[in-house]
Amino acid sequence: MFQQKISFKNSLGLTLAALLEGERRDVPVVVMCHGYGSSKNSTSTTGLSSELVKKGITTFRFDFTGCGQSEGKLADLVPSQGLDDLKSAISHMGFGDFALYGSSFGGHVSIWYASKDPVLALALKAPVSDYADVVSEEISDRRKKFIEDTRDLDLYEKAKNIKSPVLILHGDADDVVPIGQSKKLIKHIGGEAKLEVLRGTSHDIRDENLELMQDAMAAFFAKNLLP
Repeated sequence: MFQQKISFKNSLGLTLAALLEGERRDVPVVVMCHGYGSSKNSTSTTGLSSELVKKGITTFRFDFTGCGQSEGKLADLVPSQGLDDLKSAISHMGFGDFALYGSSFGGHVSIWYASKDPVLALALKAPVSDYADVVSEEISDRRKKFIEDTRDLDLYEKAKNIKSPVLILHGDADDVVPIGQSKKLIKHIGGEAKLEVLRGTSHDIRDENLELMQDAMAAFFAKNLLP
């Protein structure tokens, strides 16, 4: 197994940190997008990466602006900047055909990207489809910035352009991103798509449900990426 630390610049000139790991370099890569304020080294991201590597799939995980080991301020990370970070990563690595995984904020960014550029497969963990409909007791400055940043973005409409296989896992007790968003999203995706509901699970997927999520996504990617 190899692990290669990588750094690259986004359009702001900030240096972002990433890690490429796997058993082989001649197989399709899964690019991994973590949640807001999290990092490439979160439990769920590293756990899924480990399962994919065991199956012979190479992974590329990176830290968004202001997260983990990347430069910048978290306060400057909005969805459009996340998309820029992802595009910068893909451009730097020169990936041809690849798959995408996105969690929450990273899911939003991944849907946005896949609606414009084709990917081999797309797996989403409790993705945000509409920031105006994210649960919050108060209108925080961050939420205001996110809503303003995506004001002219209809991700449901854009999802019609996604033709690759899609798997979504979402808890029916999600206290941040209503599962109704994923139920609506699945109806708009243009290609084959499946929503798996995690019963009694909140936005923070843990324990046996985390293992279930990782197993399901690893199997999904293996089916769509391996011979």
